[in-house]
Amino acid sequence: MPNRMWIVALGALVAGCDAGPSDSEFETACLSEGARGANKAMRREMGITGEAFCKCVTKEARTHLPPEGRQAMMLDMSGRPQEAHAITAKLSDADQAVMMKGAMAVLQTCVGMAMK
Repeated sequence: MPNRMWIVALGALVAGCDAGPSDSEFETACLSEGARGANKAMRREMGITGEAFCKCVTKEARTHLPPEGRQAMMLDMSGRPQEAHAITAKLSDADQAVMMKGAMAVLQTCVGMAMK
């Protein structure tokens, strides 16, 4: 029986590797992006509160973006655009279009929610 538990644990670990960034990593990146320069000014001007907005972005990104999209978005929000680009550059044009559509859906939902 111990071998079976080891296989189940290993399977869960491997499956988790394909899930993209954790929600806490993603939300932290979002919060840090909102505390910098133009993003900070834009959010303040629009009346967007960081925590509520970032919780929404995290939830919606999990719904609308594949793991690679969430990883690229998190890296970009973390100030690592070259690493984000390296991920998206490997995707087909169709997959890149899906990611862009998903990212727009995330922002539309969350900016709309945050401005209410």
